[in-house]
Amino acid sequence: MGIVQSLAYWQIVAAIIIFICTCILVISGLVHRAYAALGGALLMLLLGIVKADEARQLMPWASIGLLVGLMVMVGMTTRTGIFSYLAVKAAQLTKGRPLLLLLFLSIMSALGAAWLDNVTAVLLLVPITLSLARLMKISAIPFVITIAISANLGGTSTIIGSLPNLIIGTGAGLTFNDFILNLAPPLLIIYIVNILLLTLFYSRSWTASKAQTLELMLVKPQAYMKDKGLIIKAVVIWVLVIGAFVLHPLLRIEMYIVALAGALLLCLLHIKRYGVRDMYRSIDWSTLIYISALFIVVGGLAAAGTVQMLVTKAMELTSGNLMYSSLLILWITGVISATMDNKIFVTLMIPIIQDLGMQSEGALHPLWWSLALGAGLGGSGTLVGATSNLIAAGLAGRAGQTITFWRFLKVGAPLTLLSLLMGTTYVMYSYY
Repeated sequence: MGIVQSLAYWQIVAAIIIFICTCILVISGLVHRAYAALGGALLMLLLGIVKADEARQLMPWASIGLLVGLMVMVGMTTRTGIFSYLAVKAAQLTKGRPLLLLLFLSIMSALGAAWLDNVTAVLLLVPITLSLARLMKISAIPFVITIAISANLGGTSTIIGSLPNLIIGTGAGLTFNDFILNLAPPLLIIYIVNILLLTLFYSRSWTASKAQTLELMLVKPQAYMKDKGLIIKAVVIWVLVIGAFVLHPLLRIEMYIVALAGALLLCLLHIKRYGVRDMYRSIDWSTLIYISALFIVVGGLAAAGTVQMLVTKAMELTSGNLMYSSLLILWITGVISATMDNKIFVTLMIPIIQDLGMQSEGALHPLWWSLALGAGLGGSGTLVGATSNLIAAGLAGRAGQTITFWRFLKVGAPLTLLSLLMGTTYVMYSYY
């Protein structure tokens, strides 16, 4: 991501100011994050900090293609009603027992985030969860917080499970299997510990009466399934796409091509019921603009020499020791990801890790996994740590179930601290 060019002193200062202002606007929410990043990118271009041809090189085209394909696939699959059906079915299998329901929704959230993404898992599960809690006349807040934390953990285990992972994977040239093999095992253990603690924490929060349980059991989950034939076809396409991701080292087909092909097939299946407009509505254009513009902003900061300065300072702190560098990246990323949009920090860290790797004889992998773990685990620390947290809290708030910053912090911060300690143990044991 680094840009090699000579900048005037005023351009270096301007690049730093633009980056800081962009971060402040994104974190504060004063303007939409897409507008903040786009404004910063345009200033970088207008002031000549980043040239037009350099901006095209900075654009994460593979990430954009993969995101578009997955967004369309999720949007079209959602229209079949299968996700709503699974949520209601899971609730009925628990026979209305809140703790079992908490466990079921947590598992669905983690699995859904791993194979779709954490934001999608939250968007699909929280509305259904709110309806179920209302039906059972119990508080939905424990469910919503658990779903958000589970989605962050599950999403961290795959390259497509979270936007930071997608940025890391495409920036570092890592494959779908790389993420599964290196991150899924520790995250499974961390997830189990988190869920056990959440279950203990919420064990006395609520109970459901027999009348409420009976009302839940009378709900017809089949009513959510709009077209069984279409559901089967959609599931087959998802299996093929995920299979192609797994077999990427053998097939040598880029993941974004596979995702776009899967999206095209799903659109053709839906063509009689939904048109091109529905396909466009499935794409979160603001997220795509945000990612693209953010890479230009960070590229401008790299052009100002800030990245090289950070690399030098990091090497001084760790004395060039790769293990210390990994642990430093894990904890810094974890703490920062709990307090700000981790996509900004992850994007900034990519050229830093690449430079650190070159100075450490190219031993890159431990640094990438530390970055991914820190970003994923830190996202559960506070309400603003991950976009999925804010979406979950927003949906709950509109339903009259207010999740405050401090209420989330009381649960998320201790779990995140414990998770980072477990992540530290994994990195040290597995790579050094």
